[in-house]
Parts: sequence; structure tokens; C-alpha cells
Amino acid sequence: MQTPSPIRKRLQGKRFLEALQSVGIEAHNVTRNRRTGVYTVKFVAPNIADLNSKGTRPAREWAKRITAAFSDIEVVGMYDSVADWRPGKPVLFATLQVRISGGGR
Repeated sequence: MQTPSPIRKRLQGKRFLEALQSVGIEAHNVTRNRRTGVYTVKFVAPNIADLNSKGTRPAREWAKRITAAFSDIEVVGMYDSVADWRPGKPVLFATLQVRISGGGR
């Protein structure tokens, strides 16, 4: 007879992604660096294949929304991937690096 496998706890990045989504911040993915404890939050433009798409918001706007929603978040880095060749130069990918001072989600 085989013993049942233990129920795994959700990874910290996925729990933080769910916390972001619960306050209306639709991030694409969240990962956590085990060594540094820094979370990388990625935002992707909807309908990225459409040359006329508006893109996503810049990383600084996402940073403002996240720090307004969570008091224990410190933004340690941000990066925008801008499509210079498209009309309006939309942001295709916005990446934030944040640290949670409260010990994790």
C-alpha cells in the first residue's frame, strides 16, 4: 500500500502573485530568488503580437500601485522593455524587483 503524498504548500512567488491579483494588480508572473529574497514581478502587454497594441504600463507606474497596496514592499529595481519600432513606442514587458520587509507572503 502506498502512502499518500503530502500536500505541497504554494511557492512564495505564486502566493505573492495571488496577493497582487487580489488587490487588482494583474501581474503575469512572480518569482523569488532564494538567495537574496528578492521577488521579480513581470508584467506583459496584452495581445503582444498586435503591432498597434497599447502595451502595458511602465514599471514605475506598477511600482506606485504595488507600494500603495502593500505597506511592507520596497522596490529595489525596475526595467521596461520598450518597442521602439512600433507606433507609440509601447512597453511590451515591465519588470519590477521588490523586497518584502515583513518576512514574506
